[in-house]
Amino acid sequence: MVGKIRAFAERNAISESYIWAGIIVAIVFLWMVSGQIGSDSAQSSVETDGLGESGEQFVSVRGARLSAKDHVQTILIRGRTEASRLVTVRAETVGRVISVPAEKGSLVNQGDVICELSIDAREAQLAQARAAMRQRELEYEAAKQLRSKGHRSETQEAAAEAAFNAAEAAVKEIEVELEHTKIRAPFDGLLDQRPVEVGDFMQKGDACGTLIDQQPFLVTGQLSEAEVALVELGTKAEAVLVSGERHAGAISFIAASADANTRTFRVELEVANENLTLRDGITAQIQIPTVAVRAHQVLPSSLVLNDAGQLGVRAAGDDERVLFHAVSILADDPTGVWVTGLPENVTVIIVGQEYVSEGQKVKVTLEQSGIQS
Repeated sequence: MVGKIRAFAERNAISESYIWAGIIVAIVFLWMVSGQIGSDSAQSSVETDGLGESGEQFVSVRGARLSAKDHVQTILIRGRTEASRLVTVRAETVGRVISVPAEKGSLVNQGDVICELSIDAREAQLAQARAAMRQRELEYEAAKQLRSKGHRSETQEAAAEAAFNAAEAAVKEIEVELEHTKIRAPFDGLLDQRPVEVGDFMQKGDACGTLIDQQPFLVTGQLSEAEVALVELGTKAEAVLVSGERHAGAISFIAASADANTRTFRVELEVANENLTLRDGITAQIQIPTVAVRAHQVLPSSLVLNDAGQLGVRAAGDDERVLFHAVSILADDPTGVWVTGLPENVTVIIVGQEYVSEGQKVKVTLEQSGIQS
């Protein structure tokens, strides 16, 4: 008897568990259905705000009336500063360094002595050469007089003249050698390197120092094949150094031949270096303005993608229906994005553009925050 009672109780417990499970499932189902209904209602309130005069539903959006204006495109090139002239001044004769008047890092003027070499026996050789030249000159004068009196032949006079010319050339050669013992700056500039010191022996071709021409300076970069046709000699441009310094100048050189590896063209911007603060090899950005293009400036948030993946904006047409205009971005600055592809005057939807589609009826409230270009 006890066993029957226990079995009956167990069956009732199992039935009660099924009942509670069914109740819970029903509650969850009702909650999900009520949420879906609420979501549909919310979506409906976003998409449809009212009825037009014709009874057609419309959506309230916000827009801005924009007009095109001339926008100057700017080509941006990564480059570096470069001295207009950087020359290694070398010895043209041999000798021991006896003086280095110009210190490394100092400014020198054209003609200033950078390194001076020992004269050695060159002065004595010059004196001997001058004496020989004087003798040959007297012999030549005597030969001319005797030739005029018929005591010398024309050949003898010519030989005396040749001897005199050779002696004169020997004097000039030694004078040049003496001058080469003083190695001078070929132009005004900064002595950036001076690898020799007093006591060093220099051969012909050895470097005395490296001279940098600091005025003007160059900022160089590479133009792409598409950009090179947009830039002309004399175009005004600006260089922005990595430090933030700005230097205005003009394009002074555009290569006629492309680099074989990069297919780009070297371009040089010549800038003033009035305070002599520019240094060779500093990273810079060259900003070259080109032709003006009719464009609109829009808020970045106004840009959308259509079903085909095209970038553009949604606008309200004259019939208050949504139009999609594909655009191309020209430039991006802190105040907005410059784009082409829009009509001269256009009403761009700036709030609600994500919830409307092409051809849909809209009611536009105009604002001034869409960037009036």
